[in-house]
Amino acid sequence: DHEQIDTSRFSQVVGDVLARAMAASKEASRQVVAFGEMVALLWADGKVQAAIELEKLWNGLARTYSFSLRCAYPMQGFSRQEHVNSFLQICAEHSNVIPKDTRSGSKSQTENFQEAAGTPTTDSAHQKSYWLETEARFRFFIESVQDYAIYMLDPEGHITTWNGGAERIQGYRDTEIIGKHFSCFYQEEDLRSGKPKSLLEIATREGHVEDDGWRVRKDGSKFWGRVTLSAVHDEAGKLIGFGIVTRDITQQKRSESILQRQEERFQLFVQCVQDYALFLLDPDGYITTWNLGAERIKGYKASEIIGQHFSCFYPSGERAQKPKYELEVAAKLGRFEDEGWRLRKDGSKFWANVVITAIRDQAGRLIGFGKVTRDLTDRMLVQKSLEESQRKLRELSFHLLRTQDEERRRIGRDIHDSLGQYVSVLKMKLDSMGDSASPTAEIAECADLAEQCVKEVRTISYLLYPPMLEEMGLKSVIPWYLEGFSERSGINTTFEMPGVLQRLSRDAELVLFRVLQESLTNVQRHSGSETALVKITADGKEVKLEVTDQGKGVPSAILEQGSQDWMGSLGVGLRGMSERLRQLGGTLDVSSTDTGTTVRATVPLQGSATTSS
Repeated sequence: DHEQIDTSRFSQVVGDVLARAMAASKEASRQVVAFGEMVALLWADGKVQAAIELEKLWNGLARTYSFSLRCAYPMQGFSRQEHVNSFLQICAEHSNVIPKDTRSGSKSQTENFQEAAGTPTTDSAHQKSYWLETEARFRFFIESVQDYAIYMLDPEGHITTWNGGAERIQGYRDTEIIGKHFSCFYQEEDLRSGKPKSLLEIATREGHVEDDGWRVRKDGSKFWGRVTLSAVHDEAGKLIGFGIVTRDITQQKRSESILQRQEERFQLFVQCVQDYALFLLDPDGYITTWNLGAERIKGYKASEIIGQHFSCFYPSGERAQKPKYELEVAAKLGRFEDEGWRLRKDGSKFWANVVITAIRDQAGRLIGFGKVTRDLTDRMLVQKSLEESQRKLRELSFHLLRTQDEERRRIGRDIHDSLGQYVSVLKMKLDSMGDSASPTAEIAECADLAEQCVKEVRTISYLLYPPMLEEMGLKSVIPWYLEGFSERSGINTTFEMPGVLQRLSRDAELVLFRVLQESLTNVQRHSGSETALVKITADGKEVKLEVTDQGKGVPSAILEQGSQDWMGSLGVGLRGMSERLRQLGGTLDVSSTDTGTTVRATVPLQGSATTSS
């Protein structure tokens, strides 16, 4: 089995024998001749590749030591069509082909070999008959080959033999082509460059030459031929001609061209891709290719990154283990996919989706990895923003429900503590009127209690939604509300407003009024301020409401928290107002120091203004 040949041992053992033989031959002035009998035995046993491998090993020794190597193959080993490829491979491993001529009067090559080996020869008619029969079979084999053009040239390049394969491939009958120069098969540009003559010279000098190129048939059509041209010498070493073996590989060439064009188009496609980093790694993770998408996403030019290990794209904390782990998983399972932070050339980070695919050859050996990377930073940020918005929405919904419950509880408490007390006393008075000798005074008290009930109901309803706001606008409702707030809280309020203020849309006026309510509630509950300043300004583009107190201010930690969602700390009411202002295109801002806090609400006039007041 040729896979078990120990090449180093062969070279050592046989080389040692040859070295000693060479030393002895120099002393005796004799030539060293080696007979490769094992190749014929391997061939006869059907181990074709082993025989060819052994021929190569002998040829390697022949380049080191000066000796003559002779090999003999039984002709019956080349008697069928399927032996053609093997026959050509064997021929390619020999520098000279020496034909046996049993019809000459001189000793045959076989007889010379036998004499050199010390084997006696016979000149019987039976032996001559055997060699004639063998030669005939060989000629029949050559003639029957259809897939190869096999023919001979004389030393000047004129055709002397022609087989059936040559006729099929090149279109000439033997009567039409024998005697002509083989250059007739070449294109005009090859003739002008002297290519046929050059091939003969190389074959003469080196023993054989191989060439692929366009050849011309009899009808002028072209085919892509693979040509092996070997020099043929007689037993004295004289050049007696050339042997040519030509195969039509046009279809193979066409397929290779198609594959090459597809490969080129694919490479152009890969290079033109801008949205994906597409590149290859060797089995150890070193970068071997680089496309424009990779340059755009990662910042490296091909000349800067090819040859570097792909772990350079990972943050320092992951660089030691993660790249190695990813390659191991890809090699084991065929692919690996992951998302995470990666580094650009400038040190900045991007969120990457990465797919690593193992690449194997036809034998299943791992030859590298393909890596596809996409920059998903924008998508990741949008996803995070969406998740944050959903979180805030859920929190807002919870706070709205809680606010609703608190508002109901406040309304219930106000009704119970004020209106309920008035109604209870009124009932008690009415019940006692039957026992009173003078009901006039009782009736007067009941009238006063009924009036107080009406005022309390009106106050509660006004606080929920003052009708004055819809009828007269902010300019009128704010002073009314501030008066009631001061009476209930004891906080002195001041109101500043321009002389002329445009009426705003119903939604805009309502949301500014709610901001005023919630801000004053926070002043009363949290600030400890004895005063509050309410100011409305308008500059033609927007209306601004400011509520300022002189209290202890809002702690800085709460304001820092407020940079993301300060409403959670300052009240769910203002939180809702912020959302309402945002829907109207407005803003809500809170600034605070240790000397007071200002709540500033702004709404645009465009789309909010109605009639002038």
